[in-house]
Amino acid sequence: MSQGIHPRVRSAFFSTIIGALMLPLVAIAGTTPAGQWVGEVKSPAGDEVEIHLTLQKEGNNWTGTLEDPTMGETVVSNLRVTDTRISFTFKPANAPFPLHFSGSYVAGDDRVTGTFSLHGTSRFVKFKRVPGSEAVDVPAGEEPKTPARIRHEYSFAVTGRMSYWLALHVTKDDVYGINDLTRGTINFDGALKWFPMDGFNVLVRYFRGGHDLTDHPDKLAEFAHLGVSENSYIKLDGFEIGIQGFLGNKISPNSRFNPYLTGVIGQVDWALQENGRGSDSLVEGLYAFEGTGLSTGFGIGTEYELGSSLMLEFEWMWRYFLTEDADKWDADTTWSNQHSWNLSAGLTFGF
Repeated sequence: MSQGIHPRVRSAFFSTIIGALMLPLVAIAGTTPAGQWVGEVKSPAGDEVEIHLTLQKEGNNWTGTLEDPTMGETVVSNLRVTDTRISFTFKPANAPFPLHFSGSYVAGDDRVTGTFSLHGTSRFVKFKRVPGSEAVDVPAGEEPKTPARIRHEYSFAVTGRMSYWLALHVTKDDVYGINDLTRGTINFDGALKWFPMDGFNVLVRYFRGGHDLTDHPDKLAEFAHLGVSENSYIKLDGFEIGIQGFLGNKISPNSRFNPYLTGVIGQVDWALQENGRGSDSLVEGLYAFEGTGLSTGFGIGTEYELGSSLMLEFEWMWRYFLTEDADKWDADTTWSNQHSWNLSAGLTFGF
């Protein structure tokens, strides 16, 4: 803001507008913006301040007030309300300049969002309804619709997980290739998620995974000439992009659990290593057992809400890694594609 703006206006503006609104949403009925709305913001001094917006309708006329501890209660003017848009002007006491609000009412989420502006400076804000303050005109004998809960009060999130990769073997006539000798192992992954809407996100994930091999001597004996042993390791590291679609508001609207379906696709850097992760790749003829390939996965999972921005995550996923190369190795008896069941648990933090 310019230095010519009155200090009282600058103080009132920043104390009420700066920051993100943090109050959790309670699912209540509301099909118009009439009612009381609240937001929790931080002042320049770092204190948390609540601002209150009240909108009332009598006949075809709308009135409203805005209140916070800094400027007290102020009646708004030039109030215009439609089914989807809201705008008004207000002027704090003893301040020479008015502030302007322009925003929208989203009936499906029952929330008011918009922008306060003053002399070219603007701040985005989001209001949440005070439970029980809705004003809904409902025909006799009908119940008002309950809007869906907002479960993700943020646009981005990071997730860190630990996964147990169970061995999944696809054999024919009990003929085992190297890929069918795997055992379960503990692995890790981390993801960045973007929420374009509450019930859906797009993710980018790095996974650090792999499988140990069996200690069954009869199965290993067939590949001993290649150097395969119980100490060998199949490395499966890579990146993937994916989506998560959440079902909680459909099947468990009042629960902290939020089930989802997920799918991913990416690239895996794989290798059959002689003596554990990080050792040399094994070789057959001229070809080392290593390369890159496509990876895919499909699964189901659930979040469990610990707080407004902290979730537990549990997931069960089938993964498929394209490691086969029929020009180099016999797919039935030596080397083929890799399968795995992944059971994951971790934490998601939204911001």
